[in-house]
Amino acid sequence: MQKTRAKLPVFLIIITAVAACFLHFFRIYTEQSKNGFAFFIDFPSYIIYILIFLGFIFAFFYAVFKKDSACVFDVQEGKKSILLSSALLSLSFFYDFIHQGYNCYSYASSAYYIDYTYVIPMGISGILALISSFYFLTLALTQRNENYDFKNFTFLHFAPVAWAFTKLVVIMLQIVDVKINIEVCCEFILLCVTLCFLFSMICAVDKKEKGATRIFVFSAVLLAFMSCIVALPRIALIIMGVSSIFGEVTFSSVTYIMLGIFSLTLLCDINKRSNLGQ
Repeated sequence: MQKTRAKLPVFLIIITAVAACFLHFFRIYTEQSKNGFAFFIDFPSYIIYILIFLGFIFAFFYAVFKKDSACVFDVQEGKKSILLSSALLSLSFFYDFIHQGYNCYSYASSAYYIDYTYVIPMGISGILALISSFYFLTLALTQRNENYDFKNFTFLHFAPVAWAFTKLVVIMLQIVDVKINIEVCCEFILLCVTLCFLFSMICAVDKKEKGATRIFVFSAVLLAFMSCIVALPRIALIIMGVSSIFGEVTFSSVTYIMLGIFSLTLLCDINKRSNLGQ
């Protein structure tokens, strides 16, 4: 009965995510290319916010229905799925470091007036992305070698948190209209969810044998949900060459989508070990 009740919110979350991605993609495409479907020209922005709200509700019910979860990290038995997702996440953070560094340099060398309140946080974000890359590399190595435990790197646990917080600060420095700047608002929500997930993950490191909390499950599902809504339309539009709406320095879609995949990988591993009674 518990499994059946937990499956329904997952099904609804998937439907909501697909609908939100579809609407978000065509809204931006129509605004930028001027040759999309006429329906999306005057598309009401609140529909996307309603879908995000529904995603939060479904994730909440999923977390409530999930009980007796296994611990978040099982270092004793390395999982190939976690090894692969954390290694790819490490590479995406390294890409983010290179990308942020290049674009900060490009902006500083070409601008007549340098806005240091914008460049400095982005530069710090790039450095934190490099440290985060090393952190998730240690997590991948832990899954490969039992004598190598990422839990011992206490300082590194906070590197991804600081990275997300720095990017959040950059958005907060902007003047945003929730009706017009839907893209920025969605990224703001994503970063808030990312902070919640990373904090709950840090707490899970210290709890060792205790099961995953509902907050961790809730934030993990939401992170995957929001990363799809923010990152997938961006990546598709950039591939199509319709990307003028995105700031060069703030582009981190690859990292966002890999964070979502990583959270789902952890959640799937927890569910598998919970079903096996571990």
